[in-house]
Amino acid sequence: MIRTIWRIALLCLPLWVAARDIKVAVGLSLPPYVLETSNAGMELDVVSTALADTGNHLNPVYLPFARVPLAIERGEVDAAITVNEASGIKAAFSDSHIVYQNFAISLHKNAFHIHSVNDLAGRSIAAFQNAKRYLGGAFSAMADANPAYEEYAQQVKQNMLLYSGHVDVVVADRNIFRYFNAEAGKRGIDVNQAIDYHEIFPPTYYKVAFRDPTLRDAFNAALKKMRADGRYEAIMKKYQ
Repeated sequence: MIRTIWRIALLCLPLWVAARDIKVAVGLSLPPYVLETSNAGMELDVVSTALADTGNHLNPVYLPFARVPLAIERGEVDAAITVNEASGIKAAFSDSHIVYQNFAISLHKNAFHIHSVNDLAGRSIAAFQNAKRYLGGAFSAMADANPAYEEYAQQVKQNMLLYSGHVDVVVADRNIFRYFNAEAGKRGIDVNQAIDYHEIFPPTYYKVAFRDPTLRDAFNAALKKMRADGRYEAIMKKYQ
């Protein structure tokens, strides 16, 4: 009888793994998705909560973005975030846990009609670092032909340049742009001006790359549960 009960119990726990610290490669701080100083953020909270539901603990390992694929492939970490199959990593990918959405952003008073990448030609543009590489194709070609195109590692500069009228358009993820409004405001920039978000880029669906497929499966089950019980949406709203 006892043996039968144990068999039933084991069958009920296929998605759980032995509790341990899960070392996760994180591509440095990217507010509001990743806040390195507090080990928090929109994306990090989702991953941390889902891993906790599997009985494990997130142990973030902050690395330059270029080192993230190497870290998981060499076994230096158990998983990596803000990646997908396009990264070329050989791993067990989870379901999409976060979506980044880049926009062309302009001041509403300028009344720019931007419906495609082609409409950016000839305009002064402040983009995030490596935007040409990430957005590729027509955007990269436009940027190469545009002497008024510039990329910035410190994304708060994009907010400052746009609101002060020094550039026509900013290319950035909407959540990241909104996050840096507070910092730009502290520097004396009027961030209360109306702006337009031109949706000319497709969304990017990111996943978690796991070395262990069993842990990946447990994570997927936890993520599905989070979406169903409202915890996922609560995390999104917390940082928006």
